[in-house]
Amino acid sequence: MQDNQLQKSIFHLTSVVTNYFPRAGAKFFDFTVLPIVGSSLLVHQIFERNRKFLGRAPFQRILVIPDIHIGDAIMMQAAVQAFRDFFPEARIDYVVKKSVAELIEGNPAISHLYPLFTGTVFPTDEDVESIKKLIAENHYDLCLNCSPFFEDSRLFPEDQKIINFMTVAPQLMMNEKNKTGINHFLFQAYEFVQKLLESNFNIRPFVSFTGVGLSLSDKAFEKAENFISTSGVPHGKPIIFFNPDTASPYTFIPMSYQVEILKKILAMDVSLLLGSGFTHAGVEQKLLESLSLEERQKVFVVPTSLPIDAYAALTDFADVFMTGDTGPLHIAAARKNSRSGHVKFKNKTFVSGIFGATPARMSGYDSENPLFPPANQDAPSRTYVSQSPCRNITCVNKMAKTCESPKCFEVLDVDKIVRDVQHHLKTLKAPSAAWKSDQYRHVLRDAK
Repeated sequence: MQDNQLQKSIFHLTSVVTNYFPRAGAKFFDFTVLPIVGSSLLVHQIFERNRKFLGRAPFQRILVIPDIHIGDAIMMQAAVQAFRDFFPEARIDYVVKKSVAELIEGNPAISHLYPLFTGTVFPTDEDVESIKKLIAENHYDLCLNCSPFFEDSRLFPEDQKIINFMTVAPQLMMNEKNKTGINHFLFQAYEFVQKLLESNFNIRPFVSFTGVGLSLSDKAFEKAENFISTSGVPHGKPIIFFNPDTASPYTFIPMSYQVEILKKILAMDVSLLLGSGFTHAGVEQKLLESLSLEERQKVFVVPTSLPIDAYAALTDFADVFMTGDTGPLHIAAARKNSRSGHVKFKNKTFVSGIFGATPARMSGYDSENPLFPPANQDAPSRTYVSQSPCRNITCVNKMAKTCESPKCFEVLDVDKIVRDVQHHLKTLKAPSAAWKSDQYRHVLRDAK
């Protein structure tokens, strides 16, 4: 726990500096932290240390431990896929939060899925004990720890071989400094494992990595379809799904901008699904109160009671999904797969991510920018970054920042966001909901 306290103190100091000296402080941290942490020498040294530690022993039992958050559980499936591409016969296990299991269950690259985590923002003591028990019982040849909140000494036996994904940080910093390559956590997770295994085993995977997916049940789809039909969403109009909530104040789009976006979107001939707030409870009601009666008639609130897998299926009904930097961004961006094979998911959702403090290249999707990966959809994706006087590389750890008055969204080009939505809607041959309902019934009928 001492490391976590030291980390909190350091990031609190960075927050204090940029609070009093926004622009100067941001430049100072970018010009000092990036060259030091992201030096090519450090990147090389850490890679060689990991490579030698990994060795060439056969890995038949592998455990991958992501962070407990939704987005991390989705993205770190990339590491599982990397191991599977190299070791097709190995047992590769994955640990997730209990509430996220319905999104991951059925991933063919995972041998055993363990829905153990119960914490919200941070792991609980029970989560730590559950992981310790799992490791002790299964005697893994290798563990990949992707969570900064688990201390190796508390989790792993002394003789346990463990690689820590956090050691990829210098590579991320170097990519950020040089503005080269795809620096997304998802793709870096795959590449981190791939490079180590290629170097030690002198083999290459047979397939190219294009992203991760979600494995959804027929019931999840039926609940999403039922929401569309019972809520009275008009048949034949494009559907915009807007998520107003994020888990951090540094990624939360200010209400004034959210209202502006909604009003301009609702001026189009569309239906709008409005997500409900978890972290910012009641945000959807505040937004509704800011709209006219005519505008509210085109809005359909998605309740928090809708299960997460049905929420994921619902994003596939949408022609456009809009959100800040948070878990639902990665839900929408992931490819939707039918667990039973009875549902033919569309996977044509335009994913629009709106960023405040966090480095957009590390978790955003943009099919037009070569520095970003596209969403794993057969549709465009875009990332929009607000102007901020104090944004700097230390903002990557939003959980440890303590800024008194966040300036993450000082200027946001709402018109650009709306124009891109308009342009995409003009390219549609048919709205999603009409296609989806008919296609599902056809596929399910054939299966029966």
